[in-house]
Amino acid sequence: MSQDISTRKASPPPPSAEKKALLDAFDTVLKSQAEERDRELEARRSPRAVSLPLLAGAALVLLGIGSYLAILQPAWVFAPQPQPETVAVQEASLKIAMASAAQHVERFRQKNGRLPESLAEAGARGDVMNYSRLGASSFRLVGDNGAAHATFTADQSLSDFLGNSYQIIARRPR
Repeated sequence: MSQDISTRKASPPPPSAEKKALLDAFDTVLKSQAEERDRELEARRSPRAVSLPLLAGAALVLLGIGSYLAILQPAWVFAPQPQPETVAVQEASLKIAMASAAQHVERFRQKNGRLPESLAEAGARGDVMNYSRLGASSFRLVGDNGAAHATFTADQSLSDFLGNSYQIIARRPR
């Protein structure tokens, strides 16, 4: 009997036709799923293969445009540098600023009955000029903006002091 048991364990019974059909169907499904996965992977790789040359071409075009702009600096992209102002234009600008400050001082004197202690108290900007009082009713403005220097005292006429400053400013190149 021990021989019968050992022989039975060693050789299983042959599979039935139904089991064989099920195993074949299972193998077919596994193969079709593997083929589908392979097709999906290939489909994912295809756009990358096409997009890589497009990306390289776009990079070359951008590099060319950037080089053109950097080397030639066309006026339609880069604003032209402004021309430096002439000494006459700088002097005219200084005189107009000083005349404006003098008007602020005069308005302050008319309103308060005294001269201001500073241009800031009168409400004027004094970044290119110095203000000094010359007594109770007179003052002096000394302006300096680098190339141009001017002095205005309260006893001068503003129109004489300004001269043709407005015309010089109007004619300056833009």
